[in-house]
Amino acid sequence: MSGIEDTLRQVMASHDQEAPGAPELLHALEATSVPPGRRRKWSGLLVPLAAVAAVTCVVAASLAIGAAFHGRAHPAGPGPAAQSHSSPAALRPAALGPAALRQVPPFFAELTLTAPVQVMGGEAVAVRSTLTGHVLATVTPPPPYQIFTWVSAAGDDRTFVLAAQRYWPIASGQAGMPAENRDNTTPTAFFRMTFDPATHTAKLARLAVPETIPSAQLAGMTVSPDGTRLALDLRQSIQVVNVATGAVRSWTWPGGGWIGNNKPIGQIFSWTTGGTTLAFQQRNGGGGALSLSFLAAVAGTLAAAVLTGIIVTRYVRLRHADLLAWTIAASAITIALAAHTLGAYRDLAPGATNIRLLNTNAPGTSLASSTIVLTFPSGGAFGLNTLLTPDGTRIVTATPQGITEFSARTGQPILSEDQFSPNQFPAGGPQEVDRQTVLWAGPGGQALVVSDPRGKPTPYGPDTILGVLTGNTFTPIPNGTYQSVQIAW
Repeated sequence: MSGIEDTLRQVMASHDQEAPGAPELLHALEATSVPPGRRRKWSGLLVPLAAVAAVTCVVAASLAIGAAFHGRAHPAGPGPAAQSHSSPAALRPAALGPAALRQVPPFFAELTLTAPVQVMGGEAVAVRSTLTGHVLATVTPPPPYQIFTWVSAAGDDRTFVLAAQRYWPIASGQAGMPAENRDNTTPTAFFRMTFDPATHTAKLARLAVPETIPSAQLAGMTVSPDGTRLALDLRQSIQVVNVATGAVRSWTWPGGGWIGNNKPIGQIFSWTTGGTTLAFQQRNGGGGALSLSFLAAVAGTLAAAVLTGIIVTRYVRLRHADLLAWTIAASAITIALAAHTLGAYRDLAPGATNIRLLNTNAPGTSLASSTIVLTFPSGGAFGLNTLLTPDGTRIVTATPQGITEFSARTGQPILSEDQFSPNQFPAGGPQEVDRQTVLWAGPGGQALVVSDPRGKPTPYGPDTILGVLTGNTFTPIPNGTYQSVQIAW
């Protein structure tokens, strides 16, 4: 082997040890038997051209291995394989409604407002029937707390967990700043609410969450299906609290951005049935991601320049054709390195949101160990909630294509349904993504609870109502509330 071949072998070996094709090509090159004259004539070209082919294999293998290892997907879209049902289904007759409604847990809890407040939440929590929409029980926070801010439901449909805080009315302008600061820094309290369907009563019990969490720091929460663990989004970390003992396990996000949605609203969490896997949203920041990408680009450029310089300096006496061939080889290697760099950093795109899966039973304390299953390029590409189905097979959310279900294994869209056209809303009114929210997802995504703009007309388009979506057929929940932010099945 020549010195340049050794150098090429080292570069490819350091790039990807598992890449198929490159070693075989070099072995074939070593074993090639040609007459001496022809070897001298073509050796200057065959080696770099073989290197081009080998590096091409390296690029393809690296991207395939990287995609399989990281579980990354293309940005959300219907895709050619997705089944699309673009037309909203008509309201089903009341006589047929209960069949769809019975595919959903029979009770849900929502935070309700009895007076205008300037925080997301409500002064009470109401337990309602999915079949009738009627309020079955109402509970208010115990003193000194005045408002609930978050609600989540366990799998038994009788146990709910609530976050509560003190609240001070906020005046307009600078006069309201002291109250706003108190609202943001007041500690959060957590309560378990147990509902009794026989008596239509609900009772609260304080949970043992040892850490003092300021209200503004809590950006999301959800209770596990068995009701034993509570996941908390603290923006730069996730805590899972054992609600019986108060024991806490924490995972920290080491990169830029934060854990959660653009604002602390909506449901960013969801558990699998066994309570092992936790899906969550991780939003990229701006400056940190740009810095990493910029440094990666600089490093790749320097590596390419150094490699080209070494080749030109060492083989400057080569004929022009040979030098051209080696330049092509160097370019191919540069492309391989650039492709690898882009693959490593594409999930750090500024403004993008990654849907990640965390194995809460695995060792470790870094959220970087979680798997990315889906990446949305911007906040407008998906709804507030991104729910993992209980069987762990699908991610369901609202997109511009409608209610869309993605494979949790490949990140590819499986189907889109219940789409609303922008022309259904007057200019300046809410867009269809903002008016659709997935509130609950059943196994395999066969039945969903969604909020849709099918209600009474308003100056900004149809009002929002709740219903069950099965097979692109929408069944409204009778007497259902229109609000869809803090509500849980």
